[in-house]
Amino acid sequence: TRNGVAISGLNHKMGQRGITNTVLNFDGAVGYLVGEPHRGIVYMFHMMNEARLGVGMGAVALGYTGYLKSLEYARERPQGRPLGVKDPSTPQVPIIEHADVKRMLLAQKAYVEGGLALALYCAKLVDTDDTAVLDILTPVAKSWPSQWCVEANSL
Repeated sequence: TRNGVAISGLNHKMGQRGITNTVLNFDGAVGYLVGEPHRGIVYMFHMMNEARLGVGMGAVALGYTGYLKSLEYARERPQGRPLGVKDPSTPQVPIIEHADVKRMLLAQKAYVEGGLALALYCAKLVDTDDTAVLDILTPVAKSWPSQWCVEANSL
């Protein structure tokens, strides 16, 4: 039978646009205890911290995808000639051979692989239930990749 939960609206929010955020009405809904009594706030924070880690991992995924696409493009896109070559009939070189492009690709790689390492380390801490270290790293694992993987995509 129907449980009396209804969606009454959608929240318009910043952040990951592909995830729907709704307002729920619980009109006569029946609730069920999940877990032990009087531990709801502990469970809620555990769930929220894992969601925060998911935001960081989402940023890493976007940044890593951007890096891989950039790398592929830089390997394929010819432009310019080798340094010191004056002959215009010389074949153009892929832009990955230009120093500034290399610098940007290496910065992208450092940002996204650093973010990935941090996210995977935090995932390990979730699995091993190392809450002391995880409590310290969770805000970092959300914010750092969110800032620097977007910067990687800007590059």
